[in-house]
Amino acid sequence: VEEQKELLGSKDIESFEEYSIDIPLNKTQIKRKLILQVLYYLDVTNDKNHTLIGTAIENNSDDLTDKEINSSTNIGIKIYEDKEILDHVIQSFAEEYPINQLSVIDKSLLRLAFWEVKNNNFKGSNKQLVEDFEKLGYLFGSDNSNKFIKGVIKSLMKKIKKIELENKRKKGKNGDN
Repeated sequence: VEEQKELLGSKDIESFEEYSIDIPLNKTQIKRKLILQVLYYLDVTNDKNHTLIGTAIENNSDDLTDKEINSSTNIGIKIYEDKEILDHVIQSFAEEYPINQLSVIDKSLLRLAFWEVKNNNFKGSNKQLVEDFEKLGYLFGSDNSNKFIKGVIKSLMKKIKKIELENKRKKGKNGDN
C-alpha cells in the first residue's frame, strides 16, 4: 500500500494537510464564522425550512454559548432572507463583478458585512470592520478574496462617510446645530 501511495505521489498528502494557516479569531470573529457557515449552508442547500442548520453547524461552534450559537444562527437566517436587497446594494459597489458569479463564500462575507453596516451591528471603527472582513476573506475565501472583500467594503464605508458629511453640511446651512 505504501508503494502505491508513493507511485501515486500521495505519500505526503497527509503531512501537507496538517499545515493550514491558523489565525486566531476573537469572539466577534467566531460568531461571524458561524454566521458564514449558516449563510453558506443556506445558499448551497436552499433549505427553505432551515431544518438541518443545527446539524450542519453543531460541531463547529468554537467556544460559543448555546445562546450565542442560536443568536448567530438567527442572524444568518435573517441575512439570507434579506439576500436580494443586500445583493442589490453589494452589486452597486462591485459593478464589474456580477453577484451571481461571485463564489458563495465571497457573497456570504459581503452579505454579512453589509448587513452589519445596515443594522449598525458592529462595534469598533470602520477601519476595524474592513480589517475583520479582510481577515475572514483571507481565511475562508479564494486566493484574492480578501483584497476583493476589502475593496468593496471600503467603497461602502467611503460612501457612508460622504453621506454623513453631506448631512452635517445641510444641518449647518439650515442652522440646526
